[in-house]
Amino acid sequence: MNNTPRVLIYTAKLIDNYRKIQRRCSQAGIEITAVVKGVAGDRRIIQAFVDSGITDIGDSRLENLRLMSDHPRVCPTLLRLPAMSGLDEVLRYAKRSLNAEIEVLRLLNERASAARMTHEVMLMVDLGDLREGVDPADLRRLAKECQTLTSLRVTGIGTNFSCFAGVPPTEEKLKLLVELGRMLRDEYGFPIERVSGGNSSSLPLVYDGTIPSGINHLRIGEGILLGKETLYGNRLPDLHPDAFIVEAEVLQSQIKRSRPEGKIGRNAFGHEAVIPEVEAGYRVLLNIGAQDAALNGLMPLDPGITVLGGSSDYLVAASTRQLSVGTRLRFIPDYWSLLTTMSTVYIKKEYFE
Repeated sequence: MNNTPRVLIYTAKLIDNYRKIQRRCSQAGIEITAVVKGVAGDRRIIQAFVDSGITDIGDSRLENLRLMSDHPRVCPTLLRLPAMSGLDEVLRYAKRSLNAEIEVLRLLNERASAARMTHEVMLMVDLGDLREGVDPADLRRLAKECQTLTSLRVTGIGTNFSCFAGVPPTEEKLKLLVELGRMLRDEYGFPIERVSGGNSSSLPLVYDGTIPSGINHLRIGEGILLGKETLYGNRLPDLHPDAFIVEAEVLQSQIKRSRPEGKIGRNAFGHEAVIPEVEAGYRVLLNIGAQDAALNGLMPLDPGITVLGGSSDYLVAASTRQLSVGTRLRFIPDYWSLLTTMSTVYIKKEYFE
């Protein structure tokens, strides 16, 4: 019998999601980088991607990019701004990186020059989400500095949406990005090959045909992994939402009151617990906890199950029916739950075609 908790991984569904997204993007003149940070550098998944012909892969962790060095056909992109303490590893494991700080670019250029190599750079612009990137008004200053860095090639401009402040991509913002890319080409002579209009939150604009001309690149993770766009978590119509299924086992099944009894203090995480309103009835504890997954991001596939929360070791759920100890329940993770589930050593990974 397979032990729990475990995550069931259907690699064929991941490949099918990629191909369907790639087909739609190609029709709009857009290339994609497959973002795999949500699977924590999982070797089997990366191997499945490579075997299917996917070579443009991005991750935010150098540890994961290092694993890709086993695959000479992969063109890896570092998606997190480089740390000055790790620039040698950036040059060793990434073909290109996202950048926004001139001090980092200068040192990266110095290290690349010493190694007699050239490194590709995508300059990031902040268009409202308040995460990585320079203000558009500061891009010229950054570009002028980059003209002096002869071991770096500025081959792209990019932006990010929906990750920090929840700002959505709009036609207006993406048209501005296209104009900024044109400025880098015309005024500074950079070979801008990629105008990267964000992540999976930009996919609805691809699907409805409103993404502006000139956006020719996207960095897609959640769409491939979970079949969803990022901003609202809506499923995209032709994609698989169940390439990953989390399975956990009932450890306790008893009738409980609807609300806690007695004075309420902080829970195990130092917070005041917010428990969904449910009637008194069956409560189950499962053998997956916050140390394993973001519990509120697990959507039950079994009818009559409501996730109430949990602790480091348990998920607590309400059930409309009595469940026997040992019953296995299945869940579809959201992006953050997937990220934590794939990162932990305590959950077994099982692979299916």
